[in-house]
Amino acid sequence: MAHAQDAGTWPGKQAITMILPAGAGGSSDPIARLLAEQMGKELSQSIIVQNRPGAGGNIGMAQASKAAPDGYTMVISWTGPLATNLALYKDVGYEPRKDFSPVGMIGCTPNVLAVSATLGPKNLADFEKYAKDKQDKASYGTTGTGSSWHIAGEMLSREIDNSLVHIPYQTPGAALTDLLGGRLDAIFPVVPMTVPHVQAGKLAVLAVFSQERSSVLPDVPTTVEQGRADLISDTCFALLTPAGTDAAITGNLNKTLNTVLADPATRGKLEALGLQMRPGAPAALTEYLDTEIPRQARLVAASGAQPQ
Repeated sequence: MAHAQDAGTWPGKQAITMILPAGAGGSSDPIARLLAEQMGKELSQSIIVQNRPGAGGNIGMAQASKAAPDGYTMVISWTGPLATNLALYKDVGYEPRKDFSPVGMIGCTPNVLAVSATLGPKNLADFEKYAKDKQDKASYGTTGTGSSWHIAGEMLSREIDNSLVHIPYQTPGAALTDLLGGRLDAIFPVVPMTVPHVQAGKLAVLAVFSQERSSVLPDVPTTVEQGRADLISDTCFALLTPAGTDAAITGNLNKTLNTVLADPATRGKLEALGLQMRPGAPAALTEYLDTEIPRQARLVAASGAQPQ
């Protein structure tokens, strides 16, 4: 039976493991590695990122949920494994609110409407006209049924009363390749993926699905600014420990996380990755899960995705 660590002796000489339920090289990897490095400096302790990809994040989350609640295992996760997957899978192997102790929110990155720079539309209204002119044949690519790309696409499809054609892909890169090759009309990725292609003049971002503009795409108006206040879709990142971790340890980790997020250099690097900071108390993460889990269930149901 696992036992909680005595907060008075933590952290000792043992390295802390930060489980990331995604592969190396993905959009979440640099976030995890930056936080591990900076939090490690604050704690004078080594924090090692352990990539555990698979099943949309479920495998790494399940592993983290079974770790000893001794303060030497954390998991950095995001909206998919924390909320969306509960509606996408019949059994994810863990329960986010029961099997974990919240440390805190990190930040969020919104989905965007992106098209090839040569397509023509310059904003949301232009794209709506473009889609209607194609008479329900405008297409969009996603990273799979029920993914944030798919949910954002279906939200827009309903909002503009137009049946956009959903084409799922195995990887984000494959969808982007077809978009730039003229075989797709749109994609709905999160901000980080778009930045280098916008800078290269290959991609045009028409709207940010958020209430505030992205600091790395400052010239792109939000959906709210363009009269679509209900079009809000983002991916949020958070830090958790296995349930039963001493409250003093999670409190220490929360303080450390917020100190790192407030550091101008670290904040700048995270914002350059497309994150909008969301520091706060552990209770703020609990509130987020209480709201986001039922919200994602509604969005997945509306997308037509069936639990697998």
